[in-house]
Amino acid sequence: MNPIQARASFREGFGFAAISAAVGGVIGIVSSILIARLYGIEVIGQYALATAPMGIVWFFSTVRERPGLIRALNPLAPRSPEITGIFAAVLAFSVALTAVVSAVGAGITYLLFNGPIDQPELFGPAVACLGGYLVVINTGWNLDGAFSAFRAGRQLFWIRLHQAVAFMVFAAAANLIADSVWCLILAVLAAALTSLIHRIISVRRWMRLIVPASELRAGLRTLPEILWFGLRVTPGSLADGASAEAGTWILGLFSSVATVGAWNIAWTLGKRTLDLNIRLAEMLFPTLVQRWAADDRRGFQRALTDSTRYAVTVMLLPAAVAGGASDGVMGLFGPGFSRASDALVLLLFVPALATTMIFQTQALLAVNRPTLTSVLSVVRLVVTLSASVGLTIAIGITGTAAAVVLGFAVQLVAQFRYVAGHFEETIFEYWPHRQIIALVPAYLVGFAAARLLDTAIAQPAGLLAALLVGSAAYATCVLLIGGVLPRDRELGRSILRRISPGLAPKLFALGGRGRLRGVG
Repeated sequence: MNPIQARASFREGFGFAAISAAVGGVIGIVSSILIARLYGIEVIGQYALATAPMGIVWFFSTVRERPGLIRALNPLAPRSPEITGIFAAVLAFSVALTAVVSAVGAGITYLLFNGPIDQPELFGPAVACLGGYLVVINTGWNLDGAFSAFRAGRQLFWIRLHQAVAFMVFAAAANLIADSVWCLILAVLAAALTSLIHRIISVRRWMRLIVPASELRAGLRTLPEILWFGLRVTPGSLADGASAEAGTWILGLFSSVATVGAWNIAWTLGKRTLDLNIRLAEMLFPTLVQRWAADDRRGFQRALTDSTRYAVTVMLLPAAVAGGASDGVMGLFGPGFSRASDALVLLLFVPALATTMIFQTQALLAVNRPTLTSVLSVVRLVVTLSASVGLTIAIGITGTAAAVVLGFAVQLVAQFRYVAGHFEETIFEYWPHRQIIALVPAYLVGFAAARLLDTAIAQPAGLLAALLVGSAAYATCVLLIGGVLPRDRELGRSILRRISPGLAPKLFALGGRGRLRGVG
């Protein structure tokens, strides 16, 4: 069998990635509410500061070797000995680099926590987090690259579900013993360890765990090419990491720990929805590499545009309804968190903006333009940092959120002109005008409905009504104004067949009538 045909299809991988992000998002929100209620705003603020160094090291301890790894594995059949050799070489390099960066990060963290941030008691939890990242989390992250290369969305779904549920269970259980930031740090590491074991067991379908030493040496010979590709992306990765953590550090310098805690919840909610884009990108990138290598320009553009269209449309729904009901949403987490309500409205735009940005970055990497992605990410960092300081001082936590959104928007606008240069058709060939236009009234109607009900009805009934009615209003506008394309119905059938083979024909027999037949 052809090595490409031996992989899961793009449709299957895309479908499971979407399900994984949706389920993970729901569990993540439930987990965030539960943990915030159990531990309170002060501990949540300490947790945000203690895990921030890990977030920085996450980005600084990579030369973006994963895209190079996926490109190297793309032509290989599952369980080929070469896969293990290449993966082992990349993992060894990643561990060595992470150890160096973690040591430097620990030193900088000590100076910051004992200096301007003035939280010396958080140095111990931060170092424990860095150690766990080095040994456990980084290894799991590298294994995810192997799953992604084979579009193993089904396996990644179960692994990530395991990790999300395990964290919630461990954190809740630890709270019975102590009410401390250490409990949350240990819960993160315990969930990562059990899911790492799950990854090692599952990856055997695609990669052998033991191969001859000659294959390991051959893998080392491929490392320079993989690293050279990744090195050209690395400045952008570093800029992305700094941009993502800038809000926490800047608020840590200019605001209280409680404000950092409120920011952490709002930013976490934004990142929960952003997970959809990341999960889909894992399936999209190997597909773009494959189609570009086969000179299938129309297939390349269709995969990129359809992925963007689906993700943006879906991500604007929680942006509208949760943004409209931001007071009720933040109130779920307990006293003090409502100070980030206005910031949440802005941060929920991040996934919709980042959808296009992330997918377009994957496209530029697929066509071998890694240096350009770095330049544009650095531009975003400069905009985010310069705007964050001024806006945070001027209007507080809402200003921090505005700076983050501005940085994403600037990169998106600058990046699109380069990506569009690789299209054979205009973007409207695969994303009709009316579907794009429909998103504006859909957002406004969903937001207005949610805001009205959230403020008019006592909580928590007001929040529930806001989310339900706002979601229905948004979806109705999208369907009536934008319509559904034939390939949208086919993707829906494919996903439903995986879940319930008998339900798909009946549901889409109804959905295919009338206005839902789509646009031309």
